[in-house]
Amino acid sequence: MSFEVVAGVTSFTPELGEAVCLRVAAGVSLRALAREPGMPCRKSLQTWAGAHPEFGAALRAAQRAARLAARLRDRARRQVVGVGRGRAVSTYRREIGEAICERIAGGESLIGIARDPGMPRAARVYDWIQQHPEFEEMYVLARQRQAESLFDEALEVTRGATPATVWADRLHFDGIRWATARLAPKKYCEKVMVVEAMKAPAEAQGGLTVIVKRYCDVTPEEYARAEEGEP
Repeated sequence: MSFEVVAGVTSFTPELGEAVCLRVAAGVSLRALAREPGMPCRKSLQTWAGAHPEFGAALRAAQRAARLAARLRDRARRQVVGVGRGRAVSTYRREIGEAICERIAGGESLIGIARDPGMPRAARVYDWIQQHPEFEEMYVLARQRQAESLFDEALEVTRGATPATVWADRLHFDGIRWATARLAPKKYCEKVMVVEAMKAPAEAQGGLTVIVKRYCDVTPEEYARAEEGEP
């Protein structure tokens, strides 16, 4: 809407009130507005807001809109240039996030990935998980797939074991299976199977027989035999 203001105007008009609200909503402070030709001083605006309820409501709405716009600009600026109240600033880029998750799914550790030039620190990646839901989803899926990669790696360790390397390989295997069981506990962690006791006279029944089979109790030799189909 076009409008015209005349220098020295001090009385309220709907057109001037609308002009004031538009300027305020655009981010102009009342102090700065009062210095513009044809605009009322701050005291006059307060008087107008009390005498004209519709103008008062419109002015308050314009001020709220200006504050909201300022907060949004400040948030965008912090994300781009890294300024703001000491908070960690997101430098997330989807292509970097995808590369990290692909390497994690392949079995690499986040600490190892972070050592590579061009990759963010592990602490920064954890910030990304909190700040970007899409990256959090990718990261969780990558960790689930990492368990499968580590399980395959454990099989490779057992197949490559020799009498000369068996103790070192066992230590390697133990570390891998520990990580695998923590990443996918439902699939690879220890399980408890409850089997009903054989039917017997009531006085001879001993209750339940509990058999515990631990993932960590399986030796590399047992895995190798199971892979070859041997008992």
